Amino acid sequence: MSAQDSNGRPLRFFHAFMRLAGPYWTGRGRWRPRLTLLLLALLVVCQVGLAIRLNLWNADLFDALERRSTERAMDQILIFALIVLGTIVVNTLHLVVRRWLQLDWRRWLTAHVVGHWMDEARHYQTALIPGDHANPDGRIAEDVRIATEAAFDLANSLFYCALLLVTFVDILWSLSGRIELASVEVPGHLVFLAIAYAGIGSGVAFVLGRPLVRATDTRQTREADFRFGLVRARELGEAISLARGEATERGRLGALFETIVQSWHAQSAGLARLLAFSSAYTILAPVFPILVSTPRFLGGLLTLGGLMQSAQAFQQVTAALSWPVDNLPRLAEWRASVERVLALEEAVRTVAAEAARTGDTAINLDRSPQSRLGVSELWIASPDGTAMLPALDVEVLPGEHVLVDGDPDAAAALFRVLAGIWPWGRGHVALPADGEMIAVGARPFLPEGRLRDALAFPRRDSPHVDALLRGALGRVGLAHLAERLDEHADWARVLSGAEQQRLSIARLLLNAPNWVVLGSALDALDPVSADEMLRLLSEALPHTGVIVIGPHPGSTETFVSRLTLQRLAGGAVLLNEVYAQRQAASRPRRRGLRLVDWLSQGYGA
Repeated sequence: MSAQDSNGRPLRFFHAFMRLAGPYWTGRGRWRPRLTLLLLALLVVCQVGLAIRLNLWNADLFDALERRSTERAMDQILIFALIVLGTIVVNTLHLVVRRWLQLDWRRWLTAHVVGHWMDEARHYQTALIPGDHANPDGRIAEDVRIATEAAFDLANSLFYCALLLVTFVDILWSLSGRIELASVEVPGHLVFLAIAYAGIGSGVAFVLGRPLVRATDTRQTREADFRFGLVRARELGEAISLARGEATERGRLGALFETIVQSWHAQSAGLARLLAFSSAYTILAPVFPILVSTPRFLGGLLTLGGLMQSAQAFQQVTAALSWPVDNLPRLAEWRASVERVLALEEAVRTVAAEAARTGDTAINLDRSPQSRLGVSELWIASPDGTAMLPALDVEVLPGEHVLVDGDPDAAAALFRVLAGIWPWGRGHVALPADGEMIAVGARPFLPEGRLRDALAFPRRDSPHVDALLRGALGRVGLAHLAERLDEHADWARVLSGAEQQRLSIARLLLNAPNWVVLGSALDALDPVSADEMLRLLSEALPHTGVIVIGPHPGSTETFVSRLTLQRLAGGAVLLNEVYAQRQAASRPRRRGLRLVDWLSQGYGA
């Protein structure tokens, strides 16, 4: 999925990334990261300066050795100690500053993405629309990390290599002198040899690396299949045990592991070929310029110090020229992570825009000061824009209990419309002001922490005294939890489904809203208990309007009215714009930086 601008046109990759992550640097008052980035750039310049000084030191040291000058050699030892000390200080400061910026940028971008994703049910709505934005947890936890950390690493190393290339090409050019080829004097021959050496090395590595990438991809796929097999065995543990199917499962897992063995051998063969070349390439790099320059040294045109300085400058130039090759896998990983974060952000923008629609083709939420709960001429659509429910008219008066059942998917959609989290449809919905209504689904939200906080939610600072909390628990049949109010736990895992639903009723008794919307909020209870929970609401909150949407396990005689929903068949398009967006999202999108994809296929080791 590719990001788009406000007019719907696709954004270029770097433009889309900067629109997402750039405000960290360009936003108003962002002076601290800018100044820290400037400090980081100055430290990189210092690193290059130390590399240049080390190169000059090589020439001075070997010239001193060539002259057998003890005094000058001792001076160079002292200079070398200062160079080492400076390198330690600069590299340490560079590491600290770079990691601070990486973490701070990641913190900012994580807060930005999570803030958009967790705002007004966008995290729920994005899971219902098609597109490449699945597993948002991994995108936020891992891809945001890679997008920020790798961006810094790549930009920092590119800046460093660019400075190296500019400075050491000049040094290598001056050290090359002139050689005569076919009666023609050629200046700077070592520079051209360095370019050729790096180019040939990259080309050979590319050819040798392509089969290795395929072997690596195959192995990763086989590893994933094996992990999935283990997860499946864990999830089906009871069924396997009851059927005494352990032997069958062992055989299946063994067969899956054997596919890993085959891919491992193929990968090992590819690694061996690439390692054989890279070993020779690495060993030859410092020796090659010495061999080339030896005739000039033997002819007295080059000192020993100049020879060694040329060799080191040659290595620095080839290292700088190898940046694209060395960083292609990292660049491809960064690009993929950025696209995954951009896809999630685009999905959030899509549902946010759809929820913000108004007019005749949208669900218009009316939160008027006059407390009302109901719908009029409400058509509900599926997330793909096709019609799900025809025009509905429902109103709940204060103190009334209304039941809406029938098609479970349609009932669930109506519940979410009244809860304000389903934006697909058209019509009018009258809702009470915020704070006057509480919507409760089949599983209430129980924040991790103390039981008293979960019971009093959404009020963070509970005004309820312990006696009221214990009384509410006792009335809904949870008296055994009264002594655990200050216990910290993940109550959504500790309590059974029925206990959670009883707890949600106790929460309603404490918060006493004017309106209650229950969506399958009693389906885990037996019929008698379900009726008892509704009776408690009637007695404790006689003026509260309650609408139960979905199957009710108890009696229907206590409701003043009942509506049975029938889902529309045929999939007629209700929201043309939404339907067109879904069709577009289902088509494959062109990825940014496709050249990186093609090149990185040769460097996957």
